[in-house]
Amino acid sequence: MNPVVWLIVGALLGWLACVELDPRNSGGRMANVVAGAGGALGAGFLLTTAIGLDVVRSAELSIAGLVEAAFGAVVLLVLVNLIRLVRVP
Repeated sequence: MNPVVWLIVGALLGWLACVELDPRNSGGRMANVVAGAGGALGAGFLLTTAIGLDVVRSAELSIAGLVEAAFGAVVLLVLVNLIRLVRVP
């Protein structure tokens, strides 16, 4: 259950980042949503194995899983948007 929640949280954070950064420009909206979901999923699996929490196989909704997903989504969103800013003058 938690990987699905990670994807939803990451996609939501990606959408919110797009709305906050430039609401008129919808060109990078899908990239932000995918980056947020990918970052949340990646960080969820990586941090879960590094910390040793067993939130992947548990059917419970945990705060630790949500924090991991939010952290990963924000990190990947920052990287994607920095790359986009450097490439576009």
